[in-house]
Amino acid sequence: MTGTPLLELDGLTLGYTTSPVVREMSLTVAPGEVVALLGPNGAGKTTTLRAVSRLLDPMSGAIRYRGDDITGRSAVQVARAGLVQMSDARSVFRGLTVEEHFRLGHRGQKLDRDIAYEYFPALRKLAKRRAGLLSGGEQQMLGLGRALARRPTVLMVDELSLGLAPVIVKRLLPILRRYADDTAAGVLLIEQHVQMALSIADRGYVLVHGDVVLQGDAGRLLRDRHLLTASYLGENEIAPAQEESRTADTGTGT
Repeated sequence: MTGTPLLELDGLTLGYTTSPVVREMSLTVAPGEVVALLGPNGAGKTTTLRAVSRLLDPMSGAIRYRGDDITGRSAVQVARAGLVQMSDARSVFRGLTVEEHFRLGHRGQKLDRDIAYEYFPALRKLAKRRAGLLSGGEQQMLGLGRALARRPTVLMVDELSLGLAPVIVKRLLPILRRYADDTAAGVLLIEQHVQMALSIADRGYVLVHGDVVLQGDAGRLLRDRHLLTASYLGENEIAPAQEESRTADTGTGT
């Protein structure tokens, strides 16, 4: 990666009381890059996105967007600047039609529905249908379509696959890759389907108990299943896995 990252977390420590949930985390997302933030439940992944969206104040460290420190800015300010989060709640209103969802802009903000329809042509055919009558996959398309309609420079997606069949997830995740490629936006993705996430990502970070225990090229993480699995089990398991990985790579050993 060269140049200034779109998003940079520098030594970020986060918590809800006096106890840190995430400790001294450093992470970057470059233009046109998809970064997967992985880890078991309770690792601090969603807490990290909440801090970046400015819904949670860091205990220490900095959050930089396009090189500027946004740690002291409000959630509205960073969202208007182009840093958009899609939560795991799908962000749809059951009583409104698909079309009406694209008329909802915060304080005059206009959504570009044509972008949503470009990436999800099925939504155009469902324009007059109420969100409450859509399938889970269609609701997720609508939620992601609304996020894309805001033309984000950095898009953060929290558990796109929640409640969906894997076959639907396989159709949705490549949209994130395509959006990053088309627009040079950055994407930060939290996803429990590790293999699917890494298959569309450039790089990955594994967060365990608030610490980044593994990071690297997505292709390498996919190939090294032992190392990736060990990272989920804790730091004590990583050193032997890394040693085995190095031995396999160099062809040495007994």
